[in-house]
Order: sequence, then C-alpha cells, then structure tokens
Amino acid sequence: MLLGVAASFVLMGSTAMLNWRFGYKLGGSDEVERQVFAWGLCAADVVKALMPFSVTLAVKKRDWLAASGATAIFVIATMSSFYAGIGLASEHRLANEGTNGAIIERRSDLGSEKERLQARLDALGPLPSPAVVAQEIASELAKPVPRVGKSVEAYSDGCARTLVRTREACGKVGTLRVTLEQAREAEKASARLRQVVSELGQLDSAVQSADPQLDVLQRVARWAQVSAGRDDVRVGLLLFLGLLLELGSGLGLYAVTTPWRHRERGPEGKKMTTTVGDAVVYADERLVPVRGSRMTANQMYADYEGWCAKHNYVPVREGVFTEQMIVVAKDVGIPLEQSGSNLEFCDVGVAG
Repeated sequence: MLLGVAASFVLMGSTAMLNWRFGYKLGGSDEVERQVFAWGLCAADVVKALMPFSVTLAVKKRDWLAASGATAIFVIATMSSFYAGIGLASEHRLANEGTNGAIIERRSDLGSEKERLQARLDALGPLPSPAVVAQEIASELAKPVPRVGKSVEAYSDGCARTLVRTREACGKVGTLRVTLEQAREAEKASARLRQVVSELGQLDSAVQSADPQLDVLQRVARWAQVSAGRDDVRVGLLLFLGLLLELGSGLGLYAVTTPWRHRERGPEGKKMTTTVGDAVVYADERLVPVRGSRMTANQMYADYEGWCAKHNYVPVREGVFTEQMIVVAKDVGIPLEQSGSNLEFCDVGVAG
C-alpha cells in the first residue's frame, strides 16, 4: 500500500510538472507571466488530487455546496491538465517521429551511396596508387629519344605533339594517364566509402521506423478490420496517455488509500475508533438526580458500556471506571454507600 501511495505521488508530481511546463510556455515571452501561469496550473493540478477526499467528506456531511464546488474544481482542473498533458505529449511524439524519420532517410541515402561507390570500385577493379602511376609516367617521360639527345617529355612537349620517334612512349604515357585518373577516382571513392560506413555506424541502428508504436497499432487495427489512419491512431494514443496520467494523478491517491480509510470498520460496518469513553462526559450525558434511587457500580458500568457502543468509544476497564465515578460523585455530591462487596450510588439514575 505504501508503494501505491508513493507511485501516486510520482504521478501527481509528473502531471504537476507537465502543467508547469505547459503554463510556462503559455505565458509567452514575459517571464513574470510565465511563472504565474506555470505555478498556477501546477497548484491547480495538486489541488485536483485532493478533491475526491473533499467530495467524499462533503457528501457525508451533507454539505452539497462544498461537494458541488469540489466536483467542479476536479472536473475543470482535470480537463486543463488533460489538455496540457496531451499537448506536450503530441509535441514530443511529433518531434521524435521527425527525428526518427530523418535518421531513416539519412540511413537510406547513405546506403544507396555506399552501394553506388562499391559498384564503381568493383567496376574499376584493383589499381595501383596514384603515386605509383605518376612515378611510372614520369619515368616514361624521362626516357631519352634515340639519336635526338632529348627526353620524351622535352622532345614531344610532354606528349602534346604526336611524333614518330615518341609514338610508342607517348602511347604508354597516355595509357598510364588514364590509369592515373582511374586510380585517383578509386582513391576518392574508397575514402568516401570509408566515411559513409563510419556515418552509418554512428546512426542508431535500432531506429527502423519513424514511430514503431503507430506501425504496430495500425497493423492490429487492420487485423481487427478497423479503418484507422496514422493520425487517428496517434490521437488515440495521446488520449489514452492523457487519461492514464489524469486518472492516476487525480484519483490514484484516493483509490490506493481506500484500505486505510475502511480498514477500521468492525464486522457490522461500524467504524472503529481509539477514542476512550470519558467517565465525566458519560455522567454529564446519562446521569440524572432521582431521589431515593440507587445504582450499583456494576449497573452503572453496564450502562456505560452501552453508551460507549452507541458513540463508538472504547470503554475503560470496570475498576478504572468505578474509581473515576467515585471522584465524580464526590465532586458533584452524589452519596456513596457500600453494600456488601458492591458500591452503590445514591439518589441518581440514568436518563431515559
């Protein structure tokens, strides 16, 4: 039961905080108004949780005005808190859905790019590094041209001119230059592929849907042959969440304390109490002067027990009661006489 009370206070605190945040946003740009709205809605939510107790007590006391007022406060505060709760929940759900959707879209784009880069690398095949190819090109251009005394690069302007003496060397250089461009492209593609793989690893792999809960409920709705769109399911979830929070915070504490409020009831449905029946109060309510009448201590105690039962009091032991009544008798002037083993109170009787 204590756990239930603690959980109820957690629910109350949660909805109070939601109302505080909603009121803070409601206050606009002025800080004073933000604080006023925030704390006002927060206090109203706390008061709401106490209204079921107030309504119950007012009905028992037949104070219908108080019961009506407490009911009105409970209903209005619940509606306000319900609106605040589903409003904030809607904002967060849409924000989470947008974030998850962006992650899924980014993962899809990166996956497509990864496939494209891998396909291009497969098409290019294994290639040497650009530095190796560039070195081979430089070696070919540095070769001397027979009977000319110049290098291939100097004689053909870096193979810009087509000459018979450098035709073979420049053909190799042209092939190597194509290979160089392919090697550079492969190097860039490999670097980008590594970056794409790294970015994919940083994305949350658990996010497979913008809102998995909506997907599951939509599927369940289709199984049940219920026509419900994504927006309809989202609204239903928000309403359910709002009802859970509001019923929990508004009626939770009253509900979980029900055993405490009813555990002190006897087998006949009468509420038990720890209030002790006072002998002075008993004498004031029950005893009246009757000339010539006599009551033994046993008779008076029996009447005292009946009086305690009527008022739902706990009677004291007979010996304690007799001692208390002797003190009362001496104070008010009731004559006492000893009759054998019993004590008699003279000139006194009980009210009808």
